[in-house]
Amino acid sequence: MTFEEIRRVVGDTPYLGIDEGWELYSHILKAKPQACLELGHAHGVSSIYIAGALDQAGDGYLDSVDLESSAARTPNIEMLLDGSGLEPRVSIHRQKNSYTWFLKEKIEQQSQNGVCAPCYDFCFIDGPKNWTIDGLAFFLVDKLLRPGGWILFDDYGWAHGKHAGREATDGISIRTLSENEITQPHIEHIFKLLVMQHPDYSNFVLQDGWWAWAQKVADGHKTLIESQKLMDKAGKLRVS
Repeated sequence: MTFEEIRRVVGDTPYLGIDEGWELYSHILKAKPQACLELGHAHGVSSIYIAGALDQAGDGYLDSVDLESSAARTPNIEMLLDGSGLEPRVSIHRQKNSYTWFLKEKIEQQSQNGVCAPCYDFCFIDGPKNWTIDGLAFFLVDKLLRPGGWILFDDYGWAHGKHAGREATDGISIRTLSENEITQPHIEHIFKLLVMQHPDYSNFVLQDGWWAWAQKVADGHKTLIESQKLMDKAGKLRVS
């Protein structure tokens, strides 16, 4: 499916912008992952970009995971997929309160004789933006990510305090958090303290202070690009 065809499917549905969609679509076309994992799909816009790129590349599938409550969104992921022709490439999974349980079950499925066989080439994490859930999710995804695979975090600079008045975010009750937990960006700390310090990850890219990429490697060599811009829909570096 071409990028223009995807744009017609998703229309103005939140929350992924056209530049972010192009970046995601372009990565899939370039890296050609066979198996993708998405943790947090909301309305399903990012799912369509991933599945559409897999379709354009001619191979691959997506496991897309979110909370049961995501089914009540208008549109939801099923509505976006309906009639798109991408339905065979996407498996939708919903959990009661966290995608970490899906990951636990997937690790069980992939384990034999005490060893977990990795099964994904790309993972997009865009969920509650919470140290406890997403920090654990990174280590669980690591067990499932093949060498050479990429992991992408959305909302690098997001903090709960930026949305005053909101009582909860993806199952995380704001009133149960400390002041530091409310004001500090959880994904940034997960990326800096867990991902970047992990011996098997490198080729770190921070884009617009909002997206953070890392590749699973084994050579121990660390590289970082701190301020790369997101690509625009024409494939050029976006100018702020």
